[in-house]
Amino acid sequence: MKQTRARDAALLAGAAALTAAGLGLAFYAAKLEPRQLTVTRPPLEKKPPLRVVFFSDLHIRRAGAPERLEAVAERINALKPDLVLFGGDFFSKFLRDAWALPFPELARQLRRIRAPKGKYAVLGNHDMREGARPFFEQLFEAGGFTVLWDQLASPAPGVPLCGLSPYSDGRVLRRMPADGWRICLCHMPDKARYLPLKKADLMLSGHSHAGQVRLPVLTRLILPPGGKFYPYGLYRPQGPGAAQLYVSRGIGMSGVPFRFLAPPELVVLG
Repeated sequence: MKQTRARDAALLAGAAALTAAGLGLAFYAAKLEPRQLTVTRPPLEKKPPLRVVFFSDLHIRRAGAPERLEAVAERINALKPDLVLFGGDFFSKFLRDAWALPFPELARQLRRIRAPKGKYAVLGNHDMREGARPFFEQLFEAGGFTVLWDQLASPAPGVPLCGLSPYSDGRVLRRMPADGWRICLCHMPDKARYLPLKKADLMLSGHSHAGQVRLPVLTRLILPPGGKFYPYGLYRPQGPGAAQLYVSRGIGMSGVPFRFLAPPELVVLG
């Protein structure tokens, strides 16, 4: 009898410890890691002639939206960028959140981001849903960004920029200049498998969030379509002579409200 009671007590203690550990991990993944905004400097083969800050996937929601965006703007400004690029997915669930989003205040926070060579943005798949595109374009233009939709731009001499729409075939890339530090801004990284990337030096993407929860097997299951082949980091999808690809972990959350071993990220180039 004593042995049975001791065994039962040990099992209960083990279950309690596992429950506490699980609750602790859930709290960390839901409340702590999503606020740990990190800065990454990828080791590019071709260095940019100016400092670029790239951010993506804000997935703004109703709760605390201006404060979250203000914190991001402050971190970006602290990095003293020459050029700022946004890689899409500002919104999360547009129809659910739009009625409560303070658009003038969000535009004001976007305007606070300082970049003497300009601020450019492309749309993500979430920014295309539920009629969100015109709201995205108006908001970012009010925030001082130029929104690119299969268009070329020249933020600085020798820095051609191509911004692709979410479902673009990339044909506009063929008009990129032959020289300079050439950037392709495209939300979905898996497009790097077939875009004409020999006309660029670097492609910048988001979308995948590095899976948000980086665990064996599970991460692969929750990666979104368009972000399964290149989930996070630096790649050379088409071999020598074509662009490097950098995929950011992004900043916000989509789907599951957790981040684990995939903290939010600002990317600094140069």
